[in-house]
Amino acid sequence: MDRRIFIASGIAALVAGRAEAQTYAINSPRDGYLNLRTGPGEQFDIIGRMNHGSQVTVLENAGAWVRVRHDSGTVGWCSSRYLASLGVSPYYYVYSPNDGFLNLRTGPGTKFSIIGPMYNGQEVRILERAGDWVRVRHESGTVGWCSAKFLRQ
Repeated sequence: MDRRIFIASGIAALVAGRAEAQTYAINSPRDGYLNLRTGPGEQFDIIGRMNHGSQVTVLENAGAWVRVRHDSGTVGWCSSRYLASLGVSPYYYVYSPNDGFLNLRTGPGTKFSIIGPMYNGQEVRILERAGDWVRVRHESGTVGWCSAKFLRQ
């Protein structure tokens, strides 16, 4: 096969293999985890384990394998067979009409230190809940706690 045709075919396959960013839950109750790998197949090295019920965002697909960003922030490949659709977006947006910002804190309450401000319209992903407080990953990648009452879907 001509090298130029081979390279062009590979690029076309990569572009065709792109998936819209969708969020799924890891569905592996028997083992309790799903391996995250360096590439699309069992022959690739394991770089981590994703717990049953944790969430991933699909970035790309290659047949039965998908490249994902795990809710821990780690990016790698896993089998699409063990992903379950959530049906609802896990993303929320900061909405604090009086101040225009919401404090991101080191813990769930106003007694914890402020990491920094999150401004209206910025995106966060909820990782954990504790009463009226949620641990979030801000669009910058920073993880901290904020009041859930100032977030909107």
